[in-house]
Formats: sequence, structure tokens, C-alpha cells
Amino acid sequence: MSIQDTEGKASPSQSTSQRKYSTVSNTIMLVLAAGLVALAMSYPKHTARGGPYGQPDPMPTPPPPQVFTPPVIPPVVRPPIVVPTDVTNVNLVNPIMVPNIQISPALSGVQLLPDSQFPPMDKVQQNEDWITILSVEGSVFTKPNGYTVDLKSGEIIVSVKSPSKIAFVITPFGTLALSANSDALVSFKDGVLRVMNFDGDGMALKAQLDKGPFAGPADPTVTLACGYELVAAREKITRTELRPKDGITRRFAKVLENGHLAVSEFSVESALKNCAMLVDLSQKVSGVKERRMLSDMSKMAAVLNYKHGTEGFSADK
Repeated sequence: MSIQDTEGKASPSQSTSQRKYSTVSNTIMLVLAAGLVALAMSYPKHTARGGPYGQPDPMPTPPPPQVFTPPVIPPVVRPPIVVPTDVTNVNLVNPIMVPNIQISPALSGVQLLPDSQFPPMDKVQQNEDWITILSVEGSVFTKPNGYTVDLKSGEIIVSVKSPSKIAFVITPFGTLALSANSDALVSFKDGVLRVMNFDGDGMALKAQLDKGPFAGPADPTVTLACGYELVAAREKITRTELRPKDGITRRFAKVLENGHLAVSEFSVESALKNCAMLVDLSQKVSGVKERRMLSDMSKMAAVLNYKHGTEGFSADK
């Protein structure tokens, strides 16, 4: 055998030694691996660290901001006055029988009452200190007592404030009753009676018309809401009498009683600016009662503007 052949081949003893070494190495590796697995299983509290997997939790949606909405105050709806002699709309005599009837908005300011609901004039016991009567120059009236005014002609403002309870105004067409916390303008000129309720809310102002053209079994007794005007005339009411050129804005109108009675809505705010007595009063006011009167009228003007709106008011020039 040559030297080259001897170097190219391993001897049998060398091959056996290499196999033993490989077997020992494999055994050691298996023992180490088994030990590491056993160590890992004996300490389960060690958790793997890593970032969150899957979809992240959705962010909570914040509630929408609360927006304050002022409460809607429905307008006061009063039953309309229905009298047999109303010739402006014959359907009002029997409205239930007519579907989809259109009733004038002006009738929201007047309500027909039984005569028994008109207060008696001869049984009044009260404090009269807060009953105030103002008049324009040339007005003709008398005061039978501290709570009654007998108006013959001219223009007056009657104010009743608590603790006073009631005041009466006698006119050529009937009698007015003003309860506590009410202010009204009453005028009688050239056969025309005009009543404007500035702030007597509810049924504070009542009118019993039983004289002149209203005498007889059909004499109406009504209550007038604040912000409304009642016009009564000896002759049939004309447009000039319904809408006088006094600077006070009005809207809606309804003529009743064969043309001798009418009701319309007026702007209390415009009356404060254009009624001569009220303008003069605001410039010269000094007493407690006068200040209270103007304050109540101003507050009611703001309330009526908010509840009923200001659209549609106009004044004839």
C-alpha cells in the first residue's frame, strides 16, 4: 500500500471514536433542551411581552353637547264670542256644523260671559288706595265713590293694583269692571266707546254692554284679554273708527253686533310710545303708583311680543 492511499482513508479506530463523540454531543443537547422546557413549565407566571394584537378597542363616543332650547309657550286660545247678531260671518252661529271653518284671530281676545259673572257694584268692601284715575284735559266724568268713575266724554286711564280689588267705569253704553292688577284706557268720543286692555290678564277686564244700541235681551257681557281693543258705536263702525290715526299699530279685526261692536289686537309697545297720556306720564312720572303702572305695561308688552309675535301690526297714517 502506498503512502497516498494510507493518508486518504481513516482507520477503523478513528471512525468509532468520532461516532461516540457525536452520540455524546447529541445526548447533552437533548438533556439541555429538556431542562429548558422543564424550567419554562415550572414558572408560568412569566408572561411573554409584546404589543397588543388584533383590533384596538374603539374609543367611546362623547355625548353631543346639550343645546338649550327655550320652551315654546303656546298662545292663549280663548273661546270665540258668538252672538246671534254677528253678521260678519254667519258660520259662527253654529261652528260645529261647518268643517274647516276659519275663525278670525281677533276673536281670541274676547269671550262671551253670562250676565251672572259680572260683579255687582253695590257690594264692594276694599282698600281704595291703589285705584288711580288719569284723564286728558277736557274729559267729563264724575266719581260717585272711590272705586267708580262715571265717564260722559273724553279719555281716561284706570289702574287697579293690589291690595285694591276692583274698579268700575260707567259709560253711555254700559259698565266696565277692572279687577286687581289691570290697566286700561277708556274713551268715549262722538258716539264711539273705545276700551284698550294694557295688562289685565285672564278675565280681569269685563264689559256689560246694556245701553244705547246694545239695550234689550241680546245685550252682550264679555271679557277682554290684554293686548286687545273693544270698540262700540252708536252707528255702524267705520274703518276710520276701527283703525284711527293715533300711531298705535293694530292687526286683525272682527265686527260683531250688526256692525256696532268690533274687536282687534293692538301692540302695547306701540301704545306706550304713541298714546299721549302714557308718553306724558313716562316723562313726568314721580309717584309710586305711576311707576308701577308703567312698569307693568312694559313687562306685558314684552310678554305679548314673545307669545304672539310682532308680525302684521300696522298703523294708518
